[in-house]
Amino acid sequence: MPIVKINDIEVEVPPGTNMIEAARQAGVEIPHYCYHPHLSIAGNCRMCLVDVEAGGRGPDIACNMEARDGLHVRTDTDRVKQMRKAVMEFLLVNHPLDCPICDQSGECRLQDYYMDYGQYESRLADAKQGKGKRQDIGEHIVLDAERCVQCSRCVRFSDEVTGTGELRLFNRTNQTQIGIFPGVRLQHNYQGNLADICPVGALTNKDFRFKKRVWWLKETSSVCSGCATGCNTLVCHQDDEVFRYIPRRNDEVNKSWLCDHGRMSYKALTSMKRLIVFKSAGRKVEPLEAYNAAAMALKGAKVGVVLGAQASNEANWAAVQLVRKHLSGARLFVVDGNPAGAWDFSDDLLVDADKAPNRRGAQLIGEQLGAVGDTAALKVAIEAGEVDALLVLQDDILGRLGGAAPETLVYVGTWSNDTAKAASVVLAAAAFPEQSCTLTNRDGRVQRLRRAIRAAGDSVPAYQALNGVAQAFGDRVVADLPTAIFNEMARSIKAMKGMSYKTLRRSGQLLDLPEPAPPPPADAAQAAPAK
Repeated sequence: MPIVKINDIEVEVPPGTNMIEAARQAGVEIPHYCYHPHLSIAGNCRMCLVDVEAGGRGPDIACNMEARDGLHVRTDTDRVKQMRKAVMEFLLVNHPLDCPICDQSGECRLQDYYMDYGQYESRLADAKQGKGKRQDIGEHIVLDAERCVQCSRCVRFSDEVTGTGELRLFNRTNQTQIGIFPGVRLQHNYQGNLADICPVGALTNKDFRFKKRVWWLKETSSVCSGCATGCNTLVCHQDDEVFRYIPRRNDEVNKSWLCDHGRMSYKALTSMKRLIVFKSAGRKVEPLEAYNAAAMALKGAKVGVVLGAQASNEANWAAVQLVRKHLSGARLFVVDGNPAGAWDFSDDLLVDADKAPNRRGAQLIGEQLGAVGDTAALKVAIEAGEVDALLVLQDDILGRLGGAAPETLVYVGTWSNDTAKAASVVLAAAAFPEQSCTLTNRDGRVQRLRRAIRAAGDSVPAYQALNGVAQAFGDRVVADLPTAIFNEMARSIKAMKGMSYKTLRRSGQLLDLPEPAPPPPADAAQAAPAK
């Protein structure tokens, strides 16, 4: 691998690495606007100019400079500082000075870089060039062309990621501005990413616009639960209120992107469909009474346990331990939930057809006790009288059973649905931003979610609710902390060998699963002798 120097700091990087990323590995930040690690190189903002002392041609842009042995660049010379000041002065010639009312304020690169490289005494004698303001160009995005620095990130995103190509740079010289083709609106499901990648306030998200100054918000690492992809996110919150979800970079899962459905799913946290109280026989009760009622309902019954494809690994592990210790003979199932309605779609980018974020994890954990049935198997078992009581974890399954549901139904979940309404006992479970836990995505990657806000109402993490039911039987089944639960689970499941809560880190870990057997050659059947 090539060894390069940045300000006399040697660093070894993979072949093909550009000097912005190489400098980042050396702990040196090179300012930039147009460069983005998941878009093509444009090289048009000139903010990343550096001095090349060896192996190059003098001042050059770092984004388009590939690391190679012997290359030595400096980012701290007087010439570099002067070049950056000149670029900033050029970019601010026509930029409106509306920072106090700009929604990007606080996370704007113009503001950040101006503090380091600003030409503080303006030399502008002419009036600023006015351009279009507050243009409604899509369901989620507003365009303010006056603020644009022509970095072309949004153009490249539309061309290279969504393939829709609605955005372009129009005109030339100081008349250049970002815009959308006449009569066209943004139609794709990744509009919010345009606001994320815009380094200034030209493209802003309607939903977050003017809601909260970003410097008041705390950011907590999490994972989107909208489908089986498991996109990495940041939960932005203040005083136990979530204001937005934004993507968190993970090159192995979602790169830097997030679909609009996942981005907007934070609103469900405060919807009227939240379950925030415990219920028994249709009335609100204290948690202890609900736990006792659930235990009484399941005791001595032919129990079927529906593991949660919408629940965490820790919750499913608690359910399996409850079966192992207190519900001997219970059968396990992983059941498809009810249709996702208006959002029942998928694409080739991020959105998976499977809307369950942890189906693979639920299946793997359930297999610790043997076979795990599906929807059809559960329906047959109920109709045959082999299951006369159900413990359902998170998933709304009633619509899938065609009226075959038993009278005894205990529901542990976050949202009100048909299954919750039919349940004799309801245990309110915390939503994902309200707990620390893990999920396993479609690729078998186990990822951590960190608690951002307090749980609403009386709700508790689902594994705690199942622990409450177990204590009503006489003995709890898992530890109180998700760290301890996960570590116990990882020690017990062969595919999680070597995993611990700590080793998951920010990007998660893949399950240790055997490689599938290769398919036989196409002509194998013809070549085999007849028997």
